[in-house]
Amino acid sequence: MLVFVSSKLLVSHFRVVSGFSVTKLQPIHLRPTSVCTSSLIRNTQFPFQSLHCHHRFNIHTGTRGTFRSNDYVGRTTTTATTTRCFATTDKDKNNQQHLEEGFLTDLKQQFQVAVDLYESNLKGIPTNLNNIVNDLETEVADPSFWDADNKVRNAYVTSQLSKYRRLQQRRNDWTSWKEDGDAALEMLQAANADDTLFSPEERLSLARELEECSHKLIQEGDRYQLELLLSGPYDDQPCRILLTAGAGGTEANDWVADLKRMYERHAQKMGYALQIEDEQPGDVVGYKSVELLVSPGVGGGGSHPYGWFRGEKGTHRLVRLSPFNANNKRQTTFAGVDVAPLLDDNDLNDIEIPEKDLEITAMRSGGAGGQNVNKVNSAVRIKHLPSGLNVKCTQERSQAMNKDLAMKRLKAQLLAIAKEQRVAEIKEIRGDQVEASWGTQIRNYILHPYKLIKDQRTGWETSNVQNFLDGDLEECIAELLKTQAKEQQELQRETEQ
Repeated sequence: MLVFVSSKLLVSHFRVVSGFSVTKLQPIHLRPTSVCTSSLIRNTQFPFQSLHCHHRFNIHTGTRGTFRSNDYVGRTTTTATTTRCFATTDKDKNNQQHLEEGFLTDLKQQFQVAVDLYESNLKGIPTNLNNIVNDLETEVADPSFWDADNKVRNAYVTSQLSKYRRLQQRRNDWTSWKEDGDAALEMLQAANADDTLFSPEERLSLARELEECSHKLIQEGDRYQLELLLSGPYDDQPCRILLTAGAGGTEANDWVADLKRMYERHAQKMGYALQIEDEQPGDVVGYKSVELLVSPGVGGGGSHPYGWFRGEKGTHRLVRLSPFNANNKRQTTFAGVDVAPLLDDNDLNDIEIPEKDLEITAMRSGGAGGQNVNKVNSAVRIKHLPSGLNVKCTQERSQAMNKDLAMKRLKAQLLAIAKEQRVAEIKEIRGDQVEASWGTQIRNYILHPYKLIKDQRTGWETSNVQNFLDGDLEECIAELLKTQAKEQQELQRETEQ
């Protein structure tokens, strides 16, 4: 029995083992199998080979399956149900060898790209890496290394040891994936020459192994390339991310909660350790402010926290149909994001800020915590007048402790800004603080009337707003790092001329 929806339908190549009934017609996407690896892998699971992408042709095995066929221009599809699978004719079997050769060529090309990236990255790793790690481990193992008068050296050596151990683990992972991919490719080539060597299931497993090795090599290799751009003086330090509600009232408080969730998920995805330092709940929902601490992940997780997140500093603008608007009208709201490195006390001791440049205010913390936070002025806000930089601390129950902590954070932020602006003295810092309101945003999040997230600095954009708000920020941050590196190279070239 055959069904002909069109004279050019692929279904004319198939024989139905049992009866079926047509259920619906609908548009369907068209892609050739030669550019769709997942389609070819999928085809090996069934008793036929299709020369076309599974977006065009699909069958599910079991007691009751679904069959889709569509014309060669991909205009329509017919869905039919059957109690048994479809069988192929000799015409499809004749195409199997051509299909497998094309599939193997695609896998080889993909793996070659991964190997080229692997070899390029390997050139940047010291050849004596193992000796470097051994020397640092020997120094750390010395009992006198942990003496109190050796703190500066302790901090430097332990950070270097962590850095080179991570690099060593990364190199070992790359090499392992490359060797596994080589082995899988060799066996696939042998299977292509002699189809009796491996069963279809084994060939499928080898293809998946090769594709997975290629994916890991490319993904981790690209991430390593990005980390090479994080060469700032404090890029490898932990960082604090302060989220503050801007213009927008309750909507702005809810926007801060969304940003908090976004950064939490992104940190988890990238392997960073994130903890909540402070939260100031909003009057209705969300937060007036949230302070996050991001550190390198345990066991070789995310590295260079400050370098990775510092580009998030600025105003983030949201446009959507507000759930807090009685008329369900579109509303624009803002939130400010500030990022500062978490520096050691030794880095801050030499920084002196004149009292005349500071405005210190004590206030009540507010929120949960009893009388101490609601009746005692334990919270402290310090404003650096020349730059307009504000730091507020409410974590501790003592005003003196909050003042000391706020001063350290202010110094860390000023030191980082001084490096960015390439000034020798804190007093030379230009004011770069902006209000989280109209005309100051670095990124727009448009959820209505259309869906689009666009970074104003690079032009990078995506319409997949849900994935982005779920923490998929890697492409956007990577684009900013590349843009900044390019601008720095151009500036350096102009200076040399």
